[in-house]
Amino acid sequence: MGGLVWQPSALAHAMSALTAACGLATGAVPSPGAPPEGDPTAWIEAYAGCMGVEAEAVQCSFAELGGALASLGPSIVRVEQGYLAVMSAGRRGLSVLTPALTPARIPLETVRRALTAHLEDRPASHVDKWLAAAQVPPRRAARARDELLAQLVADRPIDGVWLLRPDPGSSFRRLLSRRGVLRRGAIFLAAAASQIALGVFAWWLIGAGALEGDVQPGWLFAWVLLSLSALFVQLFASFTGGMLTIDVAALLKQRLLCGALRLDPAAIRARGSGELLAMVSESEAVETAGLGGALGAIVALVQLASAAAVLAAGAGGGLHVALLLGWTLAVALLGRRFARERAAWTGERFAITSGFVEHVVGHRTRVAQQASHLHHLEEDAALERYHRAARGMDGVGDLLASLPARGWLALGLLGLVPAVLGGVGAGPLVVATGGILQAQAAFATLATSLGALLSAAVSWRSIARLFTAAEGREPAGIPQAVLGRPATSDVVIEARGVSFRYDGERGEPVLRGCELVLSKGDRLLLEGRSGGGKSTLAAVLSGLHAPSSGLVLLRGLDRRTLGGAAWRSRVASAPQFHDNHVLSGTLAFNLLMGRAWPASPEDRREAEVVCRKLGLGPLLDRMPSGLDQVVGETGWQLSHGERSRLFLARALLQRSDAVILDESFGALDPLTARECVGAVLERAPALIVIAHP
Repeated sequence: MGGLVWQPSALAHAMSALTAACGLATGAVPSPGAPPEGDPTAWIEAYAGCMGVEAEAVQCSFAELGGALASLGPSIVRVEQGYLAVMSAGRRGLSVLTPALTPARIPLETVRRALTAHLEDRPASHVDKWLAAAQVPPRRAARARDELLAQLVADRPIDGVWLLRPDPGSSFRRLLSRRGVLRRGAIFLAAAASQIALGVFAWWLIGAGALEGDVQPGWLFAWVLLSLSALFVQLFASFTGGMLTIDVAALLKQRLLCGALRLDPAAIRARGSGELLAMVSESEAVETAGLGGALGAIVALVQLASAAAVLAAGAGGGLHVALLLGWTLAVALLGRRFARERAAWTGERFAITSGFVEHVVGHRTRVAQQASHLHHLEEDAALERYHRAARGMDGVGDLLASLPARGWLALGLLGLVPAVLGGVGAGPLVVATGGILQAQAAFATLATSLGALLSAAVSWRSIARLFTAAEGREPAGIPQAVLGRPATSDVVIEARGVSFRYDGERGEPVLRGCELVLSKGDRLLLEGRSGGGKSTLAAVLSGLHAPSSGLVLLRGLDRRTLGGAAWRSRVASAPQFHDNHVLSGTLAFNLLMGRAWPASPEDRREAEVVCRKLGLGPLLDRMPSGLDQVVGETGWQLSHGERSRLFLARALLQRSDAVILDESFGALDPLTARECVGAVLERAPALIVIAHP
């Protein structure tokens, strides 16, 4: 692999060339130099973020390595000699980009041995001794050696692989094209049109002979072949449509999840958990009903177009085509009315979901302070409105499900009356009847698909914000600033003329002309009245909000230069109690969220030391699993004070340049608070504490 491996000093160039060759990113990004010795994961992830792509470290066991290599996409693989820039993988090997920027192929076995050589060296000597002692024949020794080695190291983890993938918030059309969805969609459309064309041609072939009274065996054989061909094409179209639906649904779910994670925290709080829960259910409707309905509607429209061509050649001629167009317009108007009724029903369902979540969260307050006979008045009114909206939607939905196909059949047969009275021949009548039946089948498919498609369209209005929120990618920063610590300076955070308003340019500013300088070793106490903007200033300094005007610098660099993720990693923040959360994971995970995960033994030991200094030693001693005890909503229940100290420990363990604590000592008794303040002063490089006077 001598000429195929990139040296560590050229890793940035390798990633830039690989992303450009695979269509993941375009444009040159300044190289930050070689990655650090040891684990380069943070370096690779940061540099990939600067290029606008995502890098994910992949770890698998020795037994899973063969399958993992065979499905490896654009990725960076670390071997003993350097790094491989893998473009694609298959059964025949890996396609890599060489330092000469030319493609080459490497057998999978070569890469596998390069990744596992350090695991096999020590057990190999023992295996050789075992085989010699067992006197295994030479022709079987090689295979037995491989099998024994595989069993000995089957569960050993193997790392050194980083997958590269496009940012989910990038152009959705580009993501679809890269996934092959556009090409597969064209294939599906061609297959659906071919299936319809084969069916029409087959019946024309047998019908022409039957009307002439001369059906030859050859024509029957050709009809059977065409019918079978249409069947196989239909199966192929169904398979292609299913794969198309899966691909689009996967990309859509990834995009919506990305959008949910990029929503502004203030916007999330304003919408409420009930509305967000309803948005999740609506996303499922878009994925299941919308995609299937879209494919069905496409097939129905193609079938209607072919039916119009058949009707034009039949006894009704232009009259039948005009009737078909008019009826299609009537069905479209009926669908529009269904969409309005569906939107009204969805709004009432949203209201019920939001009210239910609010009442569950506030159940204790309602029981304690609200009269029992008033508990269900609001729910009953909401259910009554929901019932009226559902009844209106169901009435229009029943019409949409039954009227298009049956109404067209009656209208189409009525259109034959002038031709019959005019004494038209049997042939044109048969052609017209076939066109009527074909259009009836198309309207039946369209009615079913249109209902699902319109329901998904209404649901889309509710989740469109998540889709567009994915485009709001925060600044990635300049590689030199993100990957290397800024120049040493005593000033950690500096704010100049900072103002902030929540409602864009319209609302009153919460902050106006704020000035602040926080140097290394400083301990700043920020006091003020409630609602005075203390927490907002903390959010701006910690990178959760961008200032409306003014400048905030961290070690002399602004947020756009340093990047949002790097900024937050260097300014640890413990928000107020209601804005912080204990996740349903282990205590160690909740403590070490700001570091790499899984946690190293050194990180776990440091976490325990910090917890005991904050007075959480008795809690650790009570927990059967210690740091591995599951806490949060579904695990060990923590008291208010224990949660507050967990949030303190989480901020102190982040290894940041500054720590911001927002009313973190309010839930502690004086003795425990004094103990926690001492631990914070000991570990925080620079500190801002927000408290009431």
